Amino acid sequence: MSNSSIVLSAALLGALSLAPAAQAADVTIKVLGFWGNQPQIDDVDRPMWESIEAESDGRIEIQYLTLNEAGLKGDQALRFLKRGTFDIMTISPAYVSGDEPSLVAVDLPGLAYDYETLRAISDAYRPTMTERLERFDGVFLTHWPFNPQIVWCNDPVDSITDLSGRKVRVSGAPAADTLDELGATAVNLTGGEVYQALQRGLVNCGSTGSTYGYSTKWHEVANHLYDFPLGSYSQVIQVANKTFWDGLTSEDQEMIRSKMQQAEEKLWAMAPDVHKQGVDCATGRAECTLGGEPGDLTFTEVSEADKEVLAEIVNDVIIPKWKESCTPIFADCATRFDETIGQVIASE
Repeated sequence: MSNSSIVLSAALLGALSLAPAAQAADVTIKVLGFWGNQPQIDDVDRPMWESIEAESDGRIEIQYLTLNEAGLKGDQALRFLKRGTFDIMTISPAYVSGDEPSLVAVDLPGLAYDYETLRAISDAYRPTMTERLERFDGVFLTHWPFNPQIVWCNDPVDSITDLSGRKVRVSGAPAADTLDELGATAVNLTGGEVYQALQRGLVNCGSTGSTYGYSTKWHEVANHLYDFPLGSYSQVIQVANKTFWDGLTSEDQEMIRSKMQQAEEKLWAMAPDVHKQGVDCATGRAECTLGGEPGDLTFTEVSEADKEVLAEIVNDVIIPKWKESCTPIFADCATRFDETIGQVIASE
């Protein structure tokens, strides 16, 4: 057994070993959420699972962990899914691109600058994601976004070209390829490592959502916030292990799907407002509703000129390079993209 497996086993045994209930539940569901301390998780996803447990009168027990609570990074999520380590998982396509690059199609940089376009892309590509997840014994349930992964810098940034020569934290190969085309250097760090990296000058900028950056206090070590979705929208998929799912009654399957679909609609609807809350708190430009001491970062909108520069990079480099990485694993990858997401962005 590898050292990482030993650490994982110890973490999960400690986190998932709950005190026995007065009456054993008929169904126990091990759920892995995404990163905690974000409104999407704390206000919607976790409460949704708690409501399932509460409304079952003890028949269903939910063991819910976020990535940070489980001590995981998320890059091995599809392998955990296939093993049945968790019953239902929240997975970032960007994190698992090495195992299944086709999933990243919904989250390539520069495809969308608004949630309406993003939702159309998501809906068009769902059948393909559903099909590809079957390789990992996965049952597709929902798909929703976090905030656009915008750029926090400790030096002024007024346009996309200002990133040239800078070291920028990103997650995912497409964002790294975008930086390479801009003359910048991509740095692979977890979100929790960025504060010190910015503080010590190990990176000049970092890409993350506005609420995550604010909650982890990036505004204390950065002074400019550039509303450029370098890492797209950090979308996630929620997937059940097939063996677990098939073992549920049809009534429980229907109830869980219904609850999750209601939460999904709420998460899509709240996304623009959550992004605005994070920006307001990080910049101090409006009342901060997230708590804590607001920042005073200088905020820069994405210009039409920036969008044109990115569009050229995306069309000439990012999409072709992604297709090249995807096709050896999924022969129909390029065709499927062109027939779905390609049709959406062509109509914009």
